[in-house]
Amino acid sequence: MIQIRAAKKADLAPLQAIETNSFKSDQLSGRSFAEAIKRDHHVLLVAADADDNAVGYALLHFRAKAGHARLYSIAVDERRRGAGIGRDLLAACEAEAGKRDLARLRLEVRSDDPATQAFYQRHGYAARKVLPRYYEDGGEAIQMEKVLPAETAGTLPSGRHPSIVIVVGRAQDRKPIEETAKSLNVRLISAADYLARPEIAAGARQVVNLCPVEDYLSQGYYVSLLAEARAQRAIPNMDTVTGLSWKKLYKNYLGELTALVKDRVPADTGNETGGAQAKITIEIYFGQAEAEWARRMAARAYRLFPAPVLEVMLSKHKNGWQVDYIWPLSTASLSPADMPRFLGCLSDYCQSRRNPGLRRRRAAFDLAILVNPKEAFPPSTEQAIRNFVRAADRQNIQAEVIGPKELDRLTSFDALFIRETTNIDNHTFTFARMAEAEGMPVIDDPVSILRCSNKVYLREAMARAHIATPKTAMITRANMKELAGEMAFPVVLKIPDGSFSRGVIKVGDRSEFIEKAAKMLEDSFIILAQEFLPTAYDWRIGVLDGKPLYACKYHMARGHWQIYNHKAKGKTDSGGFETLTLADVPERIVKAAVKASLQMGRGLYGVDMKEIDGKPIVIEVNDNPNIDNGVEDKVGGDAIYDAIISVFRERILVSRGLGAPAGEPATRA
Repeated sequence: MIQIRAAKKADLAPLQAIETNSFKSDQLSGRSFAEAIKRDHHVLLVAADADDNAVGYALLHFRAKAGHARLYSIAVDERRRGAGIGRDLLAACEAEAGKRDLARLRLEVRSDDPATQAFYQRHGYAARKVLPRYYEDGGEAIQMEKVLPAETAGTLPSGRHPSIVIVVGRAQDRKPIEETAKSLNVRLISAADYLARPEIAAGARQVVNLCPVEDYLSQGYYVSLLAEARAQRAIPNMDTVTGLSWKKLYKNYLGELTALVKDRVPADTGNETGGAQAKITIEIYFGQAEAEWARRMAARAYRLFPAPVLEVMLSKHKNGWQVDYIWPLSTASLSPADMPRFLGCLSDYCQSRRNPGLRRRRAAFDLAILVNPKEAFPPSTEQAIRNFVRAADRQNIQAEVIGPKELDRLTSFDALFIRETTNIDNHTFTFARMAEAEGMPVIDDPVSILRCSNKVYLREAMARAHIATPKTAMITRANMKELAGEMAFPVVLKIPDGSFSRGVIKVGDRSEFIEKAAKMLEDSFIILAQEFLPTAYDWRIGVLDGKPLYACKYHMARGHWQIYNHKAKGKTDSGGFETLTLADVPERIVKAAVKASLQMGRGLYGVDMKEIDGKPIVIEVNDNPNIDNGVEDKVGGDAIYDAIISVFRERILVSRGLGAPAGEPATRA
């Protein structure tokens, strides 16, 4: 007789044996099994025989904000296969999902394994999407999903209003959505009722506005407007409605969106008189695009302008495809063929917004801290990392250090804190992008990494905001010799993405300038030539979420003009430091630092400045700034770590619909 029970430590050895015999690659480690036993967001079920020996297992992952359960792995001892053990484990997993009020269970299966696909199909699972290069060996996966029956999936307690309402404009718009709304226990109402009868949506926290909103003062316009007035979060909110109503308001974002898609459009997309089609229209449902090549752009467009349906028009020009406009659509504009994909995305959205507070008494979150033990110059010492872990514990957050090879574990956490030097060309950027795609708060976020890593962007952003920087010229092979004749030497040459004083060279005359610049231009189309401003130290102001956090003076390395001297006797030398209270820093320095950081985002930044004749000059804005034990925290102590963890906590709550962004009205979506 087989019984299904929770795993225990005594099961670890047989579970590892089952894993090794069942999978050639992507094997779970003993540590992973041990963690699954003790972590709240994992459920490890074991199929045990009459002697209580493990003969199979199933591992479930839960993330409250995801709105669904994920069957991460299931395996049965090869000697016991064919006896229905896998079926029993699957049924137990569905029951566990139902206990948590989750209406869907998802899993992945290899696309070249039709037998396993057929097994899940027999039990009610349907293919949802294809995941290219999903497995460790590069194999493709098919994600499958089952909508759990009402007797399995939980429903909201009797008499309690659903936390989400869906508003449609016309009676005929209701029918395609009714079954989905019913399965989600979400109320579906007309715009007329929502506007005239506030009590009909009493208790709702989220309003999904599917009415046309493009016309000023239209019915749909008023649905979003009154939702905000009633302290309900609307999608689209009024920022999106007004932001997309006039191209002048959103045109500044078109270049950013174009960059995410221009080189990804397949060459054979469309056809017109034998050539490529001049225009492409992409429909985005809750941030999801159907074509893989458009998904990064779709996710970014949705973050900029969250709306149920966005239409993006691309046109082809001599230098490639570009985004021409973004427009919100209502469901009335969708064809019957579009509706199944839209309803799937609507379901995902509603599940992700369901109030986890109905199922748990207190908040308890998991924070991943990405650290690379092999890094020569990490942004935080081991002691500082321990301080972050303790600060998280003080705020009821479980922080865990993860490494570069643990990307597959990322989705089991609620937020990501990157404490490894970031670069768009390595795994740190991959971690940041995946976290953002999963809706997880992340510091450093991908946009901050991109902006801060390039000094050309810094130059333009600071100039646009009228923030003083050293006089700077952009150098290319075309203008190198001409500008060399105009320079007042010495000058400093910089590659756009250098850090820790690397890729920065001081040149003393025209011939040295041409020699060094030509060499640097082999690796970058543009380099920067910056006036040389010698000072004994640089200010470093730490800024978190637009607020000053700490202040230091970083002194130049002995006998050198930079903080770091990478040629000092074959090793790297650095100057000393002073840590000050913010009150002891000139107000003009702090204000300039905050203003500069806001040009990059609302993450964690280190703003480097020089003070010339009493005037702050911004040198760099760094993402991933140093937070070292005994340096940046020397004055602030634990308060530095607590402040950073507090921002994570606030953002996790916001991502779950339980709080409002700091400094913004509670009605913003």
